[in-house]
Amino acid sequence: MKQRVIEHGQLAVGQMKAVKVGSMPVLLVRTADAYHALPGRCTHRPRPLVKGTLHGTRLMCPRHQAAFDVRTGDALEPPALDGLPTFDVDVEDGGVFVTVPEGAGDRRLMPLGGRDPDDERLFVIVGAGGAGAVAAETLRGAGYGGRLVMLSRESHRPYDRPHCSAGLLTGRLASDELPLRDDAFYAEHGIERRHGTVVGLDAGSRALTLEDGEEYEPDAVLVATGGTPNRLPVPGGDLEGVFTLRSIDDGEEILAAARGKDTAVVIGASFIGLEVAASLRELGIETTVVAPEQLPLERVFGARVGRRIQRLHEDRGVRFRLGSGVAEIRGDAGVDGVALGDGEELSAHFVVLGVGVRPASGFVRGLELERDGGVAVDDQFRALGAAGVWAAGDVAHYPDPYTGRRVRVEHWRIAQQQGKAAALSMVGKGSPFHGVPFFWTQQYRLAIGYVGIGAGWDDLVIGGDVEADDFIAYYLEGGVPRAAAGTRETQLGAFAELMRIGRVPSASDLRRRPELDLRELLAEE
Repeated sequence: MKQRVIEHGQLAVGQMKAVKVGSMPVLLVRTADAYHALPGRCTHRPRPLVKGTLHGTRLMCPRHQAAFDVRTGDALEPPALDGLPTFDVDVEDGGVFVTVPEGAGDRRLMPLGGRDPDDERLFVIVGAGGAGAVAAETLRGAGYGGRLVMLSRESHRPYDRPHCSAGLLTGRLASDELPLRDDAFYAEHGIERRHGTVVGLDAGSRALTLEDGEEYEPDAVLVATGGTPNRLPVPGGDLEGVFTLRSIDDGEEILAAARGKDTAVVIGASFIGLEVAASLRELGIETTVVAPEQLPLERVFGARVGRRIQRLHEDRGVRFRLGSGVAEIRGDAGVDGVALGDGEELSAHFVVLGVGVRPASGFVRGLELERDGGVAVDDQFRALGAAGVWAAGDVAHYPDPYTGRRVRVEHWRIAQQQGKAAALSMVGKGSPFHGVPFFWTQQYRLAIGYVGIGAGWDDLVIGGDVEADDFIAYYLEGGVPRAAAGTRETQLGAFAELMRIGRVPSASDLRRRPELDLRELLAEE
């Protein structure tokens, strides 16, 4: 169907407009040299792209910062794995016409190759989380035709892990709705999935040993094993009914334990702890959050945002015991309560721990690991001191180009970004990593995004109204903006792009104009 959508000149260069061609929502974009038309929603989750950030030909989704090239529809940045089809645009008789072919879809697979029997190489990916899953697809997309094996301690196909603390835990999503791809996808592209626990990696020889005795001697190996949730070293910490949440299986166990139960204690006011608390309240369970800090997430977001998040939970019935430690988790066959360090006792039918994770690297031999167990890598995720070994995701300490520090980040999207970067490096197409960290947290209906690495921030500038859930906060270190967080998605997208191109506004500009529209700075380039 060919349809006139706007008049020529109605859209300025650098602008976008949502239109419809027949029943297809279409995004019309005008760049310096042409009009471009694509489906109007992100392929990761169906968010309207017209609300996103356009910088040149690069379009970023407003919610989770997937990025696309508006000329080709190619997916440039995760969490989007699929690209967008493009539609023909013509300028005729003073109007702009878009043609959407009959039966056109709203997504397309990025070009991927498969197994080449003449390529005798073997690449092994240890781990099937965000980094491992994206690395496997990237290898096939980059022309690697050798044997490709993905080893996972979970039996599930790679899945959308952030759903575990929300959709899965509330029962809104079933576990079979979470996988990123179906079995046919992996078979078609020659990606072998193996369920098993790796118990040994000799970094010098790259030899891998699994718990069942199976062995591999790959030409290249990517360590993408993520993190292992911490337990609580107190009496009763290993009782039945004490859970951590990291996987589909963990979420299903917690959901099963919650059926017919009235009370729960969440230990830890971390992102995962608070997301679990929100989900449990949605299930009608009386929930108490216990944590040693005085405000939830104060170290990350600051006191004003931390207080807002606490009130948000309290308004929905969550109780907080902050500034408190846990002395004991009590019970015989299972949990029946939690004793705090100050003597208070809380009733609980089960407990969920949200007290951090440690890198899952205990199987690595022949490398000097970082103090926390992470693997040190260079700017292409090559393990330092081990030829042919890469590491990405929660397990990797990498040089952050924006702070000049070595960091390890435990979030889904950057794990995916790193998996892509490591895979390109594995096939000799790598370049120094310049991915901008981004994560989001969903607290009931409130979504807060975070861009950058603000650890160590010493000053804070806030624009907007935190109490009205309409704000952006900038985190400064030594007078330099290092991160931004808030509910203003387009502002966060613009901040991410400004970080990427090295044009983040100065601290003085932000203090003078905390309501500055960052898209103006992008448009000036």
